[in-house]
Amino acid sequence: MLFKVAMIILLIVIIFLVIKYLYVQAKILSSREFRKTAEKKSAVMQVYDPQITCDYCGYIINTAKDSKCPNCGAVYGGDKELKKRYRVDAAAVEKMADDAAKDAVSRAHKKGLETLRHIRIAILALAGVFVLMIVFSLIADRIAPSGAYRYRSNEKVKDYDYKDYKLISSPELTILDRDDVEVRLMSIYADTDNGKYNNQSYSYRVGFSLINKRPDPVHFCLKCVGINGRSKSRDYIYLYSYFEGKSQVLFYESVYGEWFDSIDEMVFGEISISDDNGKIYEDKTMKVFKISDDGYTAITDDNDKGSVVFENDKVRIRSLIKEKRDRGYDLWIENRSKNDYYINTSYMKVGGTAYNSYILYDSGLPAGYTLHHDSVCVPGEEFEKRADDAVVEMSFSFSDPVDPTNDFSTGYIELK
Repeated sequence: MLFKVAMIILLIVIIFLVIKYLYVQAKILSSREFRKTAEKKSAVMQVYDPQITCDYCGYIINTAKDSKCPNCGAVYGGDKELKKRYRVDAAAVEKMADDAAKDAVSRAHKKGLETLRHIRIAILALAGVFVLMIVFSLIADRIAPSGAYRYRSNEKVKDYDYKDYKLISSPELTILDRDDVEVRLMSIYADTDNGKYNNQSYSYRVGFSLINKRPDPVHFCLKCVGINGRSKSRDYIYLYSYFEGKSQVLFYESVYGEWFDSIDEMVFGEISISDDNGKIYEDKTMKVFKISDDGYTAITDDNDKGSVVFENDKVRIRSLIKEKRDRGYDLWIENRSKNDYYINTSYMKVGGTAYNSYILYDSGLPAGYTLHHDSVCVPGEEFEKRADDAVVEMSFSFSDPVDPTNDFSTGYIELK
């Protein structure tokens, strides 16, 4: 902030000096200044001794007092002595104008150099402040903990000025309780426009409290993999932030996702703490937190959509080709077991040719939940312009974070 203020002040000074330079130049070189200089030059040619001798009677005439000879009355306008003392001819006038111009240019140059020197100093100072700002930024980045952009601090619930939120729940649930770090889910806010417009996802903000009892800063990672019976490829909340040592912070995270009328249950699938030396704590088991004792209203609008392309005693997978074929397929994966799973996909085959397809990467699917992904595709013309009868296949692997013996893969299955 200090650097910004200094730069603004220096810019104002530079602008002022430039205006001053232009004003001084224009003033000195103006016709009025030329006239003043010319008058000063012409003063040199004025008569300094007003007394002359009368050409007719030899009487001494005081030209400053008498307009003619007081002795004989002769007019001295054509007096030879007077003409010698005060001679104005064309050459003298030209020289006078030239001298006046030279004097004005000289003074303008002198004043201009002085102002330009001040401008140069101000520009160098501005450049110096800019360089110092870069140096301090680099130093701050170097001494800052690796991977950290800023420490999280106490925040306000509003994430954008055009949104307003109302408190809908204050569960104050303990998510992590350790001797060194404690995390609690404090509150849930909903955008006041929730449900006001059709075909728009609802907007929620979740308040967390973190107490770092360690003297050193920590990274804290938290993933919300399920809400109200639903999962998706992108975590509803992905928190990876840095917290200062010996601090207590209240902060907020936005929820990205489905069409929830409310948030009644949340599942966190990964919690980890680390410092500059590595992981201090990590837990990838899924933990269910009840926000409402009344349970939640399950989303059933799409329960029968698509075709079943894989089914066993653990999961059922449905797919549906989208109207815009370049978007690929809608995909639903239902977890029918009591086990939690992380799902990964690595390749998709289009007409027998395999393409990298990291559509699902450690996507959490808690027990009893359904994962919905609405754009299963491979970027590129090969996919977009595929033949109508081209076979599109995908393989899925499921891993249980608690019991690896429950892990399994589907192999390639055809999407329809």
